[in-house]
Amino acid sequence: MVSVIDKAERKIAVVTASYSGLGTELCKLLAADGFNLVLINRDAAKTLIQIQELSALAPLITISSITADLSNQAAIRDAARKVSDQYSRIDLLVNNAGVVLDRLQISSQGNDVHYEVNTVAPYLLTMLLRPQLAAAKRAIVIVVGSSAMKMVRKLELDRLRNPGKFKKFAPYAQSKLATATAFFAMAASFAKEGILLRIVDPGPNQTAMSTNQGVPGWFRMFRRFFALPEIGARRIYDAAMDRKFGEQSGIYIERGKVTRPPAPVLKKEMQEGILELLHETTTS
Repeated sequence: MVSVIDKAERKIAVVTASYSGLGTELCKLLAADGFNLVLINRDAAKTLIQIQELSALAPLITISSITADLSNQAAIRDAARKVSDQYSRIDLLVNNAGVVLDRLQISSQGNDVHYEVNTVAPYLLTMLLRPQLAAAKRAIVIVVGSSAMKMVRKLELDRLRNPGKFKKFAPYAQSKLATATAFFAMAASFAKEGILLRIVDPGPNQTAMSTNQGVPGWFRMFRRFFALPEIGARRIYDAAMDRKFGEQSGIYIERGKVTRPPAPVLKKEMQEGILELLHETTTS
């Protein structure tokens, strides 16, 4: 049961894709921990159902819903404005949203949707909410990564916005690698403002994504051996809340331990390149 805490004293968590398999279980953990929640999703009706379930679990917390298509940068900016209008500080931002498609789809900005949702959205939302994160004095930003990026030998910056010839799963893996590279590059600057950036690989889980036609057939065949969503959600939660990670920022967490990320993530030229590309993407 959540203890009685003044609303102003409660920690505030912003979560994208909150009603997904991992998001659902993560929000239960945060609600039970007494966080006020801001849920950013594409489907308002599904979010309402989730809010009702979370309110029954933790009736004393405040839960807000913001509807946004994270492939649309204008929608992301509007969502960030609504968050900042409501809260002057944010203690935790979880960039959980992700997409894997079985064909090339182009966003309203003219970019591959994998890149928009998996890379641009977490970058842009984090940048836009930076003042509110800094106001918390010690805020944590979690990016949900993927083991898929280990399948990529190098980060192809020139193919992120439009991969050209579509090869199933490749744009997803590239976009996840790009996100990890960007957040590693941003970590030192954000840490100066008391904002810790962490990437966590929740491992393969039995979620809707693991049955998606955008993932390889061999991957779907092993789904029954994947962890339940509760396990992946706990790994995300622990990446933010476990005291053993202390004040570490710019870290990659896998199976509850800080591990070395794929080699391209640590290359300075890749870090500089992805930040330049993201700046160009979000300001053009």
